[in-house]
Amino acid sequence: MIYTVTLNPALDHFLDVPAVRLNDTNRVTGECLYAGGKGIDVSRAIKHLGGDSMALGFIGGHNGNVMIELLKTEGVNCYFTPIAQETRRNIIVTTPHRRTQTMLNSRGPVVTAEDWKAFLAHLKLLDLRDAFVVISGSLPRGIPPTAYREIIELVQRRGARAMLDADGASLRHGLKAKPFAIKPNVRELQGAAGRPLLTEPDILRAAVQVHRTGIAVVLVSRGRKGLLAVTRGAAYRVVPPPVTVRSTVGAGDSAVAGYVVMQTGGKSFEDCVRYAVAAGTAATLAPGNQLCRLRDVQRLLRQVSIDSILNA
Repeated sequence: MIYTVTLNPALDHFLDVPAVRLNDTNRVTGECLYAGGKGIDVSRAIKHLGGDSMALGFIGGHNGNVMIELLKTEGVNCYFTPIAQETRRNIIVTTPHRRTQTMLNSRGPVVTAEDWKAFLAHLKLLDLRDAFVVISGSLPRGIPPTAYREIIELVQRRGARAMLDADGASLRHGLKAKPFAIKPNVRELQGAAGRPLLTEPDILRAAVQVHRTGIAVVLVSRGRKGLLAVTRGAAYRVVPPPVTVRSTVGAGDSAVAGYVVMQTGGKSFEDCVRYAVAAGTAATLAPGNQLCRLRDVQRLLRQVSIDSILNA
């Protein structure tokens, strides 16, 4: 079973405008709503790829109810912990012809200590033996920065493998729990390493160092350049074909979904990371937050290159 954890989900409201004019009226030409948040996006992408998962996290208020209905419509299973305050709503303004996106991310609710205890109690009720748990995104206000470390330790004690996709203090604390896998981008890895990572060898050395602390898989996302992927005894450069990007929202989450679907299907590491890059790239071809589409993933997969770069 695959579980995803999103402690700070959001109802994503996409607005299309011809151009953004400051201090003037901007006419919206199209709009749509998506259930968002990094872990939720992973669950949605897993569904697009033909897999199943269960989305976990906090949910509250009208926005939360709308999100649950949207997820049901997409066929995504959820087991959310209810909170009193309203789930946040993010506004994403896109100009399709100019290919720009402006994101206005809300702060979100304050989660209480009792809410946090209730979430951990829910987590303990799940059958986590041989499960894969993806933990990703920002932390809501009220949750300690050590939260991801606590979740990782809990699920891995119960037989699951954890994958962490986080930033800043959440990543640094999470690394102490030795998750099975992490997927930072270069900026996030640089923050964890505490030094500039200006070249590919710099990035690779930092990824290998993290791997040698006890983390089995390190996937460093590099946008159009794909992934640097490190595991026991090997490291790879995985590069997608050039594409015309429509939206970057959810690309990293689609890559995580691609990796997890293949990993839980028993595929080789090379197949897992190639599929991750294909899924992440496929997400950039879809507008808004539609994430990866299976037909695009299958087409792109044949064009993803993978090169061994060293023995890790």
